[in-house]
Amino acid sequence: MEIIRYSKNIILPNKKRYIALGVFDGVHLGHQKLIKLTVDKAKKNDGISIVATFDPHPDITINPESNVFLLTTLEERINLIKDLDVDVFLIIKFNKMMSKMSPEDFISKILVDSLQVKELFVGFNYKFGFQGKGNTDILREYSKFYKFKTNILKPITANHTIISSTRIKDYIKLGEIEKVKKLLGHDITISGRVISGKGRGRKLLNFATANIETPLDKILPVNGVYLVEIKIDNRKYYGLMNIGIKPTFRETERTIEVHIINFNKKIYNKKVVVNILQKIREEKYFNHPSLLKKQIEDDILIAHKMLNNM
Repeated sequence: MEIIRYSKNIILPNKKRYIALGVFDGVHLGHQKLIKLTVDKAKKNDGISIVATFDPHPDITINPESNVFLLTTLEERINLIKDLDVDVFLIIKFNKMMSKMSPEDFISKILVDSLQVKELFVGFNYKFGFQGKGNTDILREYSKFYKFKTNILKPITANHTIISSTRIKDYIKLGEIEKVKKLLGHDITISGRVISGKGRGRKLLNFATANIETPLDKILPVNGVYLVEIKIDNRKYYGLMNIGIKPTFRETERTIEVHIINFNKKIYNKKVVVNILQKIREEKYFNHPSLLKKQIEDDILIAHKMLNNM
């Protein structure tokens, strides 16, 4: 998959262009279906499949004062989409100028003149253009005028629930990990850089942890202890991840730290990718660090049982 940042004079392979358009936050099952339709149509007609997305998320530019939380960072979206056999991942910078572009100009100047779209693929509730005035009806109307085809994906459901990024975020906030995974079609992913912590894990508890720094707009599950898979230098390990404020040590800042099972290398400043597999327990307060150490030992035993049953 080739990753390209959009410019007015963009150069793409001289083939018919089949474009899936959207933010694709979370790359959930609905997004995957839309992208698969795009890829299949491109292959069938000897064209190229393009996933066109926006960065930063449009809501961040349009409402900078609002607290916008994302299921996936741009890098996480790229990693998830590259497994879907897409030819080109196109990043369109969403700035103030883009936010004020009319739906008609977006279609004519970007989709038609610049990208020369053959077929467009969008979700049933797709909105675009200044103040979100563009919708699927406008796309249908203008596609006839500019002679490209618009394909609109109907709502995708799982267990009688319409799959949407908003609903998935609500489940994450509630800690409903299994429900989230069913709608995403993959594990919840948290990626970031390993930073130095206070060293309590190794010194006080004899359980070294990797402290992970993530963007402030990344949505996180409720505080608790989770069984995770962690990727370091393209190798996979299992571990226990704690999200929370470390109440035993009377801290207030929310942090993410992972104890990697059977691992003792230094990995400061390395980028890691964590996939949440299952929740083990809620975060707890302990009267003494020795009680926390015993609980971690029990958590590791539970983790091994979970892994054996997977």
